[in-house]
Amino acid sequence: MDGGSLETFRASLNRCVATPLFLKDFYDRFIGSSEVVREKFKDTDLQQQTRMVADSLHLMAVAAQSGPDAIAWGEMERLARRHSRGDRDVPPELYDLWLDCLLQAVRIHDPLASAEVEAAWREALAPGIAHMKTRYGDG
Repeated sequence: MDGGSLETFRASLNRCVATPLFLKDFYDRFIGSSEVVREKFKDTDLQQQTRMVADSLHLMAVAAQSGPDAIAWGEMERLARRHSRGDRDVPPELYDLWLDCLLQAVRIHDPLASAEVEAAWREALAPGIAHMKTRYGDG
């Protein structure tokens, strides 16, 4: 990932998480998007979950710019195991829905949202999402 895209992503992420409603809006959209998602989140503490997803977004950005031996990828592996079939059982197709709902929230909550900003989000999150999808059956 090139530095310009990464900086665009990080600046947008910082603008979004500075808005208290960003992650709430994202989760409202995501949970409302599918019965499967609603079921997955029925007993979830959403306040704690929003803190965890903010941390995960930063982690995915670090991983996107790091080599496979980096600490960030070790954390991504832990995250992937947690979401695998054997633990939280988050099927691969939900990650595309997750990203779509996240980008809808970005478009609303980032005052500088643009096609370039959206492309930076996609680029920053793509390696982590791909990793999560490929590790689904490992748990």
